[in-house]
Amino acid sequence: MLTLQHIRKTYPGVVALDDVSLQILDGEVHALLGENGAGKSTLIKIIAGAISPDSGSIDFDGESFPRMTPQLALEKGVSVIYQELNLCQPLTVAENIFLGRPQTKLYSQKKVNALAQEIFDEYGFDLNPGARVMSLSPAQQQMVEICKGISCNARVMIMDEPTSALATHEVELLFRAIE
Repeated sequence: MLTLQHIRKTYPGVVALDDVSLQILDGEVHALLGENGAGKSTLIKIIAGAISPDSGSIDFDGESFPRMTPQLALEKGVSVIYQELNLCQPLTVAENIFLGRPQTKLYSQKKVNALAQEIFDEYGFDLNPGARVMSLSPAQQQMVEICKGISCNARVMIMDEPTSALATHEVELLFRAIE
C-alpha cells in the first residue's frame, strides 16, 4: 500500500535521512524506533506532506510521487497524530473529532455527539462527546486525537509517541484499538 524508496532529507549541516526505504502493507502495524535526532519525525512529516524529501519517491497503491502535500496525504488516507496536541480547546470532544469535515444539512450537535459516541463505544474509550476539551486531562486529550484519526477511516495512521501522556489502562485501550 505505502512504499518509500531511497528517501533523503538534509538540513544545513545535517543529514536527517539518508537512503531510507520502508514498505507498509494493508493491516500491518510498524514501530519506528530510534534515538533523538535519528530522523523519525522527519520521516513522519515527509509521509504527511509537511516537508519534502530532497530525493527518493513515495508510492501509494502503485502510484509514485516525488513528494507528498498535506492535501494529497489526506486524499490517500494518511492520518498523523503528532506528539504535540492539535485540539481547539474551547470546542467539545465531538466537535474536535469532526472539525474541518464538510457539513451537510443534517449536521447537528446531537448527530456529531452520536457519531463520536459510536467510536468511543466501538473502541472502549471513556470520553464524553459533549465535554469541553479544555476540561480534559492530557491523556484524555490524546485519546481525542486518536479518535480523530479513527473517525476519518485512515488507511495509514501514524502516531508520534502516542503513549507518552497515557496511563497504563489507557495504553491498553490504545493497543486494543490498534489491533
